[in-house]
Amino acid sequence: MRLEPRHKVAFENKWIRLLDVKLSPGDTSLFHIHEIPSYFIPLSNTAIGSEIKGQPPQESKFTVGATWYNGFENGPLIHKVWNSDTGVLHVIDLELLSAEKSALPSLELKNFKIDFENEKLRVYKFELGGNQIINLPSLKTPMLIISLSGAQIDVRKTNKKAEVHHISAGGFQWLQTDQLYVMDSKQRVETKGLLILFK
Repeated sequence: MRLEPRHKVAFENKWIRLLDVKLSPGDTSLFHIHEIPSYFIPLSNTAIGSEIKGQPPQESKFTVGATWYNGFENGPLIHKVWNSDTGVLHVIDLELLSAEKSALPSLELKNFKIDFENEKLRVYKFELGGNQIINLPSLKTPMLIISLSGAQIDVRKTNKKAEVHHISAGGFQWLQTDQLYVMDSKQRVETKGLLILFK
């Protein structure tokens, strides 16, 4: 999988391998293998084609935020994908590497709704209004923020002198365990994103 040149490893640790995939209009990936349980996050609205090895090609469409999970329980997927559209195809393949399967507490955060959960992760979708501040809890599990669309998200530890991480649409930020974080958006445009907790 990682040998496919358009699948860039943007971040990796013991929990995840984040593959940032971009295909220009008319471009086609090589045939490649998916076999590690993965959560897929489209970051563009793009018409695509795909071909599973040994099967006829199919056309479909990626929509920002229309995520899905594949555990590849029935074996690996060998396929190639091409961009049939006029804009760049952008998708994150979040390979889930940890086998810890720890329990997660419930989070009560305004405008955060559970979108997906299984034995490996819990995914919240959220909307962040302009000048809204969200205090994230300190957890024994790490978190990942991905911005889907809208204004820039600023994330920092609650220490006022802490470094501020700016997350633009299509970007991400890894949050360590046992830390308190604050996220906000100083712009008036509504922002949509994902907060992912790992088990």
